[in-house]
Order: sequence, then structure tokens, then C-alpha cells
Amino acid sequence: MLRPWVHRAYRAHLNLPEQFIPFAALVLLVDRLDGFNALTYRTAIAFFWLRVAHAVGMFTGVARLPLRPMIFVGGWMCCLLMGFAAFAA
Repeated sequence: MLRPWVHRAYRAHLNLPEQFIPFAALVLLVDRLDGFNALTYRTAIAFFWLRVAHAVGMFTGVARLPLRPMIFVGGWMCCLLMGFAAFAA
């Protein structure tokens, strides 16, 4: 049996590719299209800190309902903003 924090860390690890892979692909696409601006810069920073907050919250067990889903939705909003920047470029 795993300790609770190890199980939460594993769940956070499994959750990361759901957002990181699409976000990384969008960042590379925006880079190729020369679409970087202040919005995309701040979006990338926000995405990073949201993922750090999600991981720390999962490890410590602090991120419960409704905080954890709000952080996750914030990450997807960053993906949508980066997708909009790629479309607009």
C-alpha cells in the first residue's frame, strides 16, 4: 500500500501530460508562426505557475474541491489562449 502523498504525487504526474503536451505543441506552433507577444508570454508564465500550484497542492493534499479543478481549468484556459494566439498569428 502506498502512502497517501505518494499516491497523490502519482496522480499529479498522470495529470500533467493532459495539459503539458497540448500546451507545448501550441507554444512550438506559436513560435514557428512568430506569434509571441505580451499575452503569450504571460500565458506561458501563468501556465507554469498553475502547474506548480497543482503539483504542490496534490503533494500536500491541500488542493481539494473546488481549488484543484479551478487550477486545472486555469491551465486549460492558458491552452485556449495560446491556441487563439496561434490562430491569430
